[in-house]
Parts: sequence; structure tokens; C-alpha cells
Amino acid sequence: MVDEGLLDDIVAWALLGEGNSVLEVGAGSGNLTEKLARKVRVAAIEKDRDLYETLKRRIPPSGKVTLIQGDALRVDYPPYNKIVSNIPYSISRELLQRFIVEGFELAVLVVQKEFAHKLIAKPGQDQYRMLSVLAQSTCDIEYLRDIPPQSFNPKPTVSSAAIRLKQTWKPPKEYITFLNRLFSRKNKKIRNILEDFPKEYTDLIPCDMNPTEFRNLYQAINTYLQR
Repeated sequence: MVDEGLLDDIVAWALLGEGNSVLEVGAGSGNLTEKLARKVRVAAIEKDRDLYETLKRRIPPSGKVTLIQGDALRVDYPPYNKIVSNIPYSISRELLQRFIVEGFELAVLVVQKEFAHKLIAKPGQDQYRMLSVLAQSTCDIEYLRDIPPQSFNPKPTVSSAAIRLKQTWKPPKEYITFLNRLFSRKNKKIRNILEDFPKEYTDLIPCDMNPTEFRNLYQAINTYLQR
């Protein structure tokens, strides 16, 4: 990302203050990392070896900056409470799932525009997916702005968007399995998908359920099975 004004906006949207620790995934050559490190502690992850070496020369590791070379889906994360990242588009889904399960206070993410619209999609819309439910049932989501390709070098072939998420519930990993199961048969009634569940949910259909109903159903099932 090379748009200085946008970089400043991203840092501002993160509402950074004393005591915050930021996780940055996909740090690249360090344009965002450098601005974050002026304000808070940063753990920056970059998979590409050449970019990592550039990052290390530009922003040497210190007590304030931790640099990690590796796959963000596999490496262990240092402690953090906020995430500020221009995340790799090819692994956006998997990354967001990991972020939500591991937990965070606030995240400002630059993602592919299509992906952002999936996160905020509502029941009945074509883009309403398992990921829409996961994000909306665990976070408050703000669509901050569209980002044109010229904000990057090299320019991507797709449009991007900035979003902000404030996590309201840290689910167990099994919640993702639960959502995937329901969306694998999203046009069926709950009674044709699940075996043990409170009977008041029997006629609900996943593609018509709002995110709160999914969360309530998951929690109701756990209570029901413990009886």
C-alpha cells in the first residue's frame, strides 16, 4: 500500500492507545508497519522471504517491533489485542476464522471488496454465506471505505475495501464446524440437518436465519445437550 493518506487513516481507525499491541499480517515492505510502530508495539508477519528481508532492514526488530517470517495461518502469534492488516486476499477466509477463534478487541482490515460485501451480507442476499454469519454473530462490523487499485503498487486487478470489526463474542472452534454443517444444507429445515436440538428451532432454514439466530441456536443446543 502506497497511499500515505490511506495509511494514516488506517492507523487512526484502529483507535490506538497506550497499552495496545497490534498484530499485522502481510506486512510487505513495512509502509504500514512503520506508522504503527510510531504509536504502539507491533508484531508483523510476512511470508515472502525477500519482502521480510526488506522489512527487517527498514524496521529492525526491537522491544517495540517483533518481526516474524512465516505463514500467518501456521505461525504462533505473539500477544496482541488489536489487528491492523492489509491481509493477503488469497487466505482472507482462513485468516478471519483464525482471528475470530483466537480473539481480538478491534481489527482494521483491508480486504478484497467482494469479501467485505460477503461479511456484511444479509439473509436473502446472494452473498450471504457462512462467513457472513460467523463475522456478524461474533463482531460489530463497519464498512469504512472503498479502496481503488491505485492505492497499491503494483496495482491489484480487484477493488479493495477497509472494514473495522469489534469482537463481541469469542466462539469456540466448534462454532465454525457447526456453521459449516448448517450451510452445507442451507435450504433444508433444521430438523433435516441436526439430530439433537431444542424443538422450537425445528422449522428454521439456515439461508433465512439471521446471524443472531445461529448464535442462539448453537448456544441453545449446548444447553440442551447438557441436560
